[in-house]
Amino acid sequence: MDGRRETGEKSVRANQQRVLDWATVNWSRVKGQVEKMQREIFRDAQSNNFRTMKEKQKLLVRSLPARLWAVRNVTEVNTGRNTPGIDDCLYRTAEEKVTLAESLRLKDYRPAPARVVYIPKPSGDKRRLGIPTIRDRTMQALILLAMDPEWEAKFEPHSFGFRPGRSAIDAAAHIWNTLVHQSGRRPHPGWVLDADISKCFDTIDHEAVLAKIGMSPFLKVVKAWLKSGAISKIGFERTERGTPQGGVISPLLANIALDGLERQFGIYSKTGTYLNPARRRGKNKDVALFRYADDFIALASSREVLVEHVIPRVKVFLSSVGLNLHESKTRVLNILEGVEFLGFRFQRFYRQDGTIKEFGYYPSRERLDRFMVKLKEYMRLHRNDDVKDIITGLNRRITGFCNYYKWSDAHDAFSYLTSRIWGMLGRWARRRHPTRSWKWIDRHYWHVVGTSKWVFTYRGACLVQPYRLTAQWWKWPKVQISASPYDPGMVGYWESRRQRRLTNQ
Repeated sequence: MDGRRETGEKSVRANQQRVLDWATVNWSRVKGQVEKMQREIFRDAQSNNFRTMKEKQKLLVRSLPARLWAVRNVTEVNTGRNTPGIDDCLYRTAEEKVTLAESLRLKDYRPAPARVVYIPKPSGDKRRLGIPTIRDRTMQALILLAMDPEWEAKFEPHSFGFRPGRSAIDAAAHIWNTLVHQSGRRPHPGWVLDADISKCFDTIDHEAVLAKIGMSPFLKVVKAWLKSGAISKIGFERTERGTPQGGVISPLLANIALDGLERQFGIYSKTGTYLNPARRRGKNKDVALFRYADDFIALASSREVLVEHVIPRVKVFLSSVGLNLHESKTRVLNILEGVEFLGFRFQRFYRQDGTIKEFGYYPSRERLDRFMVKLKEYMRLHRNDDVKDIITGLNRRITGFCNYYKWSDAHDAFSYLTSRIWGMLGRWARRRHPTRSWKWIDRHYWHVVGTSKWVFTYRGACLVQPYRLTAQWWKWPKVQISASPYDPGMVGYWESRRQRRLTNQ
């Protein structure tokens, strides 16, 4: 695939070499060329044409469009583009990016150790983060372009984390759909295993991952990344287990390691057809497992099935890839008690006569409180800024938070959030104007905007009202469990899904 003529390169007769001009690269065409090859890889993987698939994977990695796309993703798109590895190198100029793209070769490639940092977790603990060099991250992004379509053809249907075209909102919608009904028959019994894998990224067995990758043309380089070591405050450390969380390819490797967990519960018939939980037989009946990266929950018909059937199988599978359940964080409960997963709380309510009153999922109280802590910290750091700048910053944060949760049954939670924000701003205004009366403060900052009363407003800038950001959550176009953006036959499906999402904003 010769991408030099089609990606905006300027050719000059200077020592018979072509010179690439980063500023003139046609990124739309580059993306199209890469996606075309990825769809071919996916199709070959689906049809078990592995020999042709491997050749196309190697062709993609050698192609200029793929190398350019990988460099752009790491040095311009990724949020860690300004975070260097142990070499302290950043690629910011066009010349540096061109040099990096031209130098990406698998032959004689040797990764550098990752730089180890520790970031705080909401629980108060610290998460170990391994940061490869920019060059290593770019090579990982390049290999990811070739490996991702292959594994998208293999992954289980209810795996949602770090996969193209899928999100946590899709996972929540599928869980809700399973708990409400199963193919229109009856509500799910609602017994839930709320599981937690102990230090998943840090303890994955390298040999288990490499065995699953099998005869991939990238087996050698993946092994080199896993064994490359790390540099921390205590010096060089060998990496005998785990995959660095700061690596571009680490989410894919974690998904590969955990692939097969859902298959433990008879999700396919003998002909390879997916079976809904209600149609499965024996102890697998009503068992449904939903996974987002290393977080998962399992549904079953009773506590006994979870304790005697699901948990033992989960433990056996996890031990095969070097992982274990976190015993103190793994619980068995009923949906009547409420279950929190991916920041949502799922709960069912019954009437006194035993009929279902309602069932929904909505933002968890813990996430709401954590968000308010962040808003208060923002107000503390910017308490003396211009009021319009404060409103702009608050709007950006409130909109981002609400856009994640608005596709749930979030109206009551957003009304509660609106009330707390109103109180926070009232206290801020009182501290800003200690000599003014409450009547003056109200008249100065709170106005009627449209049909809304008491809107925090200053010189035309209005604060977003969370309760007005709710959506008709049942209209979320949840992803089909067998769908993949790499499937050439589903281009129309993904376009219609995108249009539905835009229409339902």
